[in-house]
Amino acid sequence: MIIKFYSHSYNLNYVKYPLFITMKKIIVFTIFLLISNALFSQNYIVGDSQSFYIAKHSQKAKILKPLAKVGIGVAELNKFVQNFSGDETAKNIFISIGVNDGYFDKGIKSLIQNFKSKFPNANLFVIRGSYGWGNVQGATNNSKQFLNYYNLFKKEGVFVFGSDIGNGDPHTDKYEYWKLAVNIDCIIYDTEGYKCVF
Repeated sequence: MIIKFYSHSYNLNYVKYPLFITMKKIIVFTIFLLISNALFSQNYIVGDSQSFYIAKHSQKAKILKPLAKVGIGVAELNKFVQNFSGDETAKNIFISIGVNDGYFDKGIKSLIQNFKSKFPNANLFVIRGSYGWGNVQGATNNSKQFLNYYNLFKKEGVFVFGSDIGNGDPHTDKYEYWKLAVNIDCIIYDTEGYKCVF
């Protein structure tokens, strides 16, 4: 079969194979983009050991390993952020921090300034921690110290989650982690222009 374009003749028997290769490349590239979007999130969870449990249940946010470690507080996280190269493409950062500091301010203002510098286009959120165990045995989510601690984040322009990780030792997979992860996913869907219903 012969077809003509602008006075040029092409034999389809000769162009069939190159067209197949081109289509194959397009399909492979499209699959690569879809996989890349799934693997390389622009929404991150950072902070202490509780961040790993939350990330486990989130479909949209991933743990950012250089900024997450068991047992850390604000001072340690601040050092990690200072040494991090930064990411201008990040959209949302969810910070789990506080319990290892006993809800005493160990440099919140400096931490948030560094986050804003390293992630200039990201919304910042802080997840309220656990209480009623270990060094926060006497704390509750209504304790003055607990509330004042997270108000310091709010003063720096960080969105503070209304819910928290809850009472008791947080080093088990709790219902609260799933609930927080659902809230995180909803926030991300909202920032992407979708309405989240759950």
